[in-house]
Amino acid sequence: MSDSLSRPSGPAVVCHDCHLRLARPGADRGHWYCPRCGARLGSQHRLRAQAVIALAATALVLWLPAISLPLVYVDQFGAAGSVTVLSSAAALFGDRYGLVAAVVLGTLVVMPAAQMTALLVAMARLHAGGRPRRWLWWYRQGREWAMPEIFLLGALIATTELGENTSLRLGTGLFFLLGLVVARWVAEGLADPAVLDRILEQRDAEAGDAARL
Repeated sequence: MSDSLSRPSGPAVVCHDCHLRLARPGADRGHWYCPRCGARLGSQHRLRAQAVIALAATALVLWLPAISLPLVYVDQFGAAGSVTVLSSAAALFGDRYGLVAAVVLGTLVVMPAAQMTALLVAMARLHAGGRPRRWLWWYRQGREWAMPEIFLLGALIATTELGENTSLRLGTGLFFLLGLVVARWVAEGLADPAVLDRILEQRDAEAGDAARL
């Protein structure tokens, strides 16, 4: 069930993409979408901060082995080797594909860690009654730029393109990467930025009321 915001009166919400000011719908279920740009603005789903904290912490624990342990072991014409996320970026640098290597490091190494760290800190501060706007900004950037699932999908597709003289074994890093992708995906589903914005708006209103007393 979904509902678009269209009335300018009543309790307001501002679209984070096009900045259109709209009335909050009265529906008690479903998601809200901006009628101008179609951006998802919020929902009535409750934020389960402790579950998000646990998932973000799990993703951070899985992050280091996911990028450093072998994803696959390859044996071709008697020559054996392994592939990791970091070795893939290093190989791209060695082949003078510096820009591509930087994108790999940014989207697979830096941003997933930054996103889950920001989410962990933001949820802890929200749970304690704070207003962690800067940490939530970093979390939003991570949602846009962290792409471990793309690398995982590419690695799985690549395993189907091997020749007859090549054998392949899955490495433990691949399973850590899969766990990281799943934990991050569930955490993002629970930590909807629009819901977080609504909580910050409520905290700001409460702080304003307290200041006037």
